[in-house]
Amino acid sequence: MWYGFAGKLLRVNLTSGEFKVEELDKNELRKYMGCVGYAARLLYQEMPGGIDPLSPEAKVVLATGAVTGTLCPSGGSYEVCYKSPLTGTWNQARSGGAFGPKLKYAGFDFVVIEGKAEEPVYVYIHDGEVEIKPAKHLWGLNVEETTDALIRELDDPEISVAAIGQAGENGVLYAALINDRGRAAGRGGIGAVFGSKNLKAVVVNGRGGIKVAHPKEFAEAVEKAEQWLKNYPFGSIPSLGTVGLVSLNNSLGILPTKNFHTAYFEQADQVSGETLNRKYQIKRRACYGCSFACGRYTSVGNGKFATPPMEGPEYETVDMLGPICGVADLEAIIRGNYLCNVYGLDTISTGMSIAFAMECYEKGLLTDRDTEGMPLRWGDGEVMVKLVEKIAHREGIGALLAQGVKRMAEQLGPAAEEAAIHVKGLELPAHEPRSESKVLAVQYAVSPRGGCHMHPNWASTWDFGQLDCGMKEFGLPWPPTGMQDESPQKGVVYRYVALQGEISEILGACIFYSWGTEGSCITPQLYAEIVSALTGWDVTAAELMTAAERSWNLKRCFNAREGFTRKDDKLPGRFTQAIPDGPSAGARVENLDAMLDAYYETMGWDRQTGLPAPEKLRELGLEFAIN
Repeated sequence: MWYGFAGKLLRVNLTSGEFKVEELDKNELRKYMGCVGYAARLLYQEMPGGIDPLSPEAKVVLATGAVTGTLCPSGGSYEVCYKSPLTGTWNQARSGGAFGPKLKYAGFDFVVIEGKAEEPVYVYIHDGEVEIKPAKHLWGLNVEETTDALIRELDDPEISVAAIGQAGENGVLYAALINDRGRAAGRGGIGAVFGSKNLKAVVVNGRGGIKVAHPKEFAEAVEKAEQWLKNYPFGSIPSLGTVGLVSLNNSLGILPTKNFHTAYFEQADQVSGETLNRKYQIKRRACYGCSFACGRYTSVGNGKFATPPMEGPEYETVDMLGPICGVADLEAIIRGNYLCNVYGLDTISTGMSIAFAMECYEKGLLTDRDTEGMPLRWGDGEVMVKLVEKIAHREGIGALLAQGVKRMAEQLGPAAEEAAIHVKGLELPAHEPRSESKVLAVQYAVSPRGGCHMHPNWASTWDFGQLDCGMKEFGLPWPPTGMQDESPQKGVVYRYVALQGEISEILGACIFYSWGTEGSCITPQLYAEIVSALTGWDVTAAELMTAAERSWNLKRCFNAREGFTRKDDKLPGRFTQAIPDGPSAGARVENLDAMLDAYYETMGWDRQTGLPAPEKLRELGLEFAIN
């Protein structure tokens, strides 16, 4: 009997058109707790290093966790795990909505997809049944059109559709997978991987339940979580959504602006969460089982940026299509967000690619001849929107931008390198490591998917947020030092911040719920109570920490097999330069190497190579990853 899980893994081979259902091994699953941990084990053991991520041999894992689809208030997530065509690294892209829960209700915890269909197809998973159906009639449609067509075709308005748009079909290297009309598994190019496999969509629905081992204890633990979350420290997330951070971050000088040239935007009030809420918001939207409802539906009624109702934009999107490009027109940002959602584009990489192009145009590295006469000037909302269109269709200058900033800089020459703001090929998000948190600087450098602020955690919780998230009992240094402190201690701190976040990743939980202190968030200790009652396993917080460490190390081993070492754990040169103006003027990153030394040492990794030592892998039961 399975509790907390469906207990099954589905394998789909698009080349042969065959599928196979496998029973999961409980003992093996418990080692990783599920979701990205188990997905890392699958991909490491089944996909040899060096595989082209756009080849038929490349595998994709759709992964859920123990709390996915349950009454646990953070249980609306699923993760897509794969090798990124943008970076060549491990990648995981989380999304919310209802897709993850409905996949479990359909009878599967994991779906492993490989091969390439001769013609476009979609995979339909419903109540334990699997069908690979033709999708030639869907190819060329955007995500909204595809979703509508599948609801009509399957005559089921309750299905959850995860689909690619034209960006994925056209191989944009940062194309996204969009589910439930606006929820994005966004980063790293999963849309391009789906497109390379002629896979238009995965559709799920199910009426199966999730059995709970100890219902009374589970209900009590969930009720405790709900009571604690009433004291949640980030009240602006439920009230304004993440876009509420625009005003706060700008006031502190941590709002990335003009391709990270500065961290203060004089017109921030024009693109703030307050302005969005007052002028354009239709309603709030929540993922499955979520009480925060951080999503927003917005529209623009008329004018050149008229936009029908669509989810978003969130904080990252507002900054990436707004201040990072110098754009202060919220209607242009809403339109750009809509186009990214329907075409299937990661808004972070899209905005950063546009900002890079604007800087290169300003410097004369791109000319009117390159842009077909379209001036790429800072602050031009119309140009930003036009470039989103061109990127999705790889038209004109859009074909260059569709490759991401790393490849663009390589083609434009050494003078463009300084403007390419990325780590390991992944464009940086809307968080400033010079002034927000030096722990964040460490995360950007070492995150397995490249420059990432959210996987496995928002690294600024410790010093910027002043939150322990239940980690003091495991050794988290306390109290926090200042945000500008660059002592080696910041590297030690990141070990605990990363593993605390990885617990949410392996459980299939939204990370937002884990930020706080005991009594105001879901701590590892409370997750242990929830998971124990749910699964019937006697899980402790220490066991969750070990499983998280196992997952975190295995992803590092995945990248090591692809040739990544300490030499790749570096930040863009721009971050060694002082922020020139605003509230955080003078802030820079000067001591990254010392922080990395401390991080590697506390992780049990070799300081020279930055790779897990054999004894650490043996300690975690990962002997198969020793090279």
